[in-house]
Amino acid sequence: MASPVLSFRVEDDLVRQLDQLAEATERDRQYHLKRALARYVESEAWHINAIAEGIADADAGRLTDLNAIKAKWVSRAKDRTDRQS
Repeated sequence: MASPVLSFRVEDDLVRQLDQLAEATERDRQYHLKRALARYVESEAWHINAIAEGIADADAGRLTDLNAIKAKWVSRAKDRTDRQS
C-alpha cells in the first residue's frame, strides 16, 4: 500500500538548512521531514488532549482556587529569592 504524498512550499533558507542537516547526518530530506512532522503532531495532539481534559474537569466542577495557585507561586518565588541571598 502506497503512502500518501504531501506537498507544500517552504522558504529557500529552510531548504538549505534541511539539506545541510541531511548531509551531516547522512539521511535524506524525507527522513528528517517525517521525524519533524511526527514530533509536531504528537506535541499538538498532547496539547489538544490536555485542553479537553481541563475543560472536562471544569465542567465536572474539579477546579483549583485561583488564590491558592497565586499563593503557591508567590511562595516558590520567595523560596528561590531566599536561597539566592
